[in-house]
Amino acid sequence: MFKQTLSLAFVLFFTMNCKDTKKETDVTSLALLALLNSSSCTTTFGAGVPEWIQTSFTCVTVSVSGSNYVFKFNSVPTYKSIYWGSSNANYESTMYVNSGQSNSANPNLIKSQNYTLTVPINNQNTVATTSGFGMIGVSTNGIAIYNDQAAPGDSLSTEYYTFDSAQGHPTNTGAYHYHVEPPKISNNDSKLVGIAKDGYLIFGKKHDAITAGLTTGFTLGGANSSTKCTDAGSSTSVPTTWVGAANYNTLKTGGSARHYHVNNGTEVNGILLSGRLIGAGGSAN
Repeated sequence: MFKQTLSLAFVLFFTMNCKDTKKETDVTSLALLALLNSSSCTTTFGAGVPEWIQTSFTCVTVSVSGSNYVFKFNSVPTYKSIYWGSSNANYESTMYVNSGQSNSANPNLIKSQNYTLTVPINNQNTVATTSGFGMIGVSTNGIAIYNDQAAPGDSLSTEYYTFDSAQGHPTNTGAYHYHVEPPKISNNDSKLVGIAKDGYLIFGKKHDAITAGLTTGFTLGGANSSTKCTDAGSSTSVPTTWVGAANYNTLKTGGSARHYHVNNGTEVNGILLSGRLIGAGGSAN
């Protein structure tokens, strides 16, 4: 097994506490403290996990299970955020600056989660399934990806003004996540942003030199809206500027290289995933 340890303190903590009888809340608090003190995370890759995953993803544990890749992650950011709380060393008061109204924090604070995302290794299914609420993908820095739906009774066009400087925010259970283009990863480019539940990859707003027409028919919060790549010359091949492209292409068929792009819209319309995925398959818990 290939293992890359970015936080020795974090690993030692879990080694010492694997048989502990402390309450779950105590363990979570101590685990978060270890993360905050190191400002890093642990990344582990099991046998058979390909190079394109190993060179692209951090803050995840990835293994191969039959015909699936299994991503496990805590969705804890390693950077500063207003959502750590003012008494925390990783707190900052800065929030994302929009062209409209000023952002202000929601009342929630970041808490470690226990996510498992199982994605097909070589999906070619194109039955556009409903994406669903909650975690439906993981970013390359180990943060949960949600679609463009807000919490019940709210709208993302309102929630957008609660995003921190990295364009993320936590739920009322402390689950930190992204809805839109995260500037810590991508900024109007063709970088890999993450992977969706159906196993198809999510790239930035560009596909190499192509900047327009990559996503069509997008409507914020639309039940049938999608951010899948629809450009005729690009929809079944990944951007060649992505460092993992060569290895990815040796393992994929043309159909399984379908992918998403950050919707080419400004601010709240720069959505990662929308109401419909490309295909069926995979699970998120």
